[in-house]
Amino acid sequence: MGIVKTQAQKKWQGDLLTDNLQDFASGAYTEVEGNIIVEEYEGADLTVFTMLEKCSGNVSISDNKKLESLKGLENLKEVGGSFLITNNPELYSYCALQKELISTGIKGVKISKGIIEKMETQDNGYNPSIMSLQNRKCSAVKFEDFCFSC
Repeated sequence: MGIVKTQAQKKWQGDLLTDNLQDFASGAYTEVEGNIIVEEYEGADLTVFTMLEKCSGNVSISDNKKLESLKGLENLKEVGGSFLITNNPELYSYCALQKELISTGIKGVKISKGIIEKMETQDNGYNPSIMSLQNRKCSAVKFEDFCFSC
């Protein structure tokens, strides 16, 4: 795995794993040439990806017990492979995906064409369909936030 860390280069070469997220964020990378695998991440959101626009491979966000939001993925425009979001029990907000990936990619622009078949959400706090995201239903209230004895 060759990680390119020059300022002129904005492309992360090779798979990006949870252990490398701080290096990725500090390098202001905009693209990953490989897969992104975020597992057992301790953050509540994904702001380490604020600059990310493109991933040539798969994106897998799974088994993150504290992840509440996909905030940080607002600039993601293209995912070359599958986009799996699974087993994140506190994840209730996907609104970050609506800025680029859903609003631009889903509506037929060549970017992210076919993401409907590639995106899967399962066993998260909220599991919206692509149709829900297109219709701006990008988040849900946690059931525990309701007070029935108030």
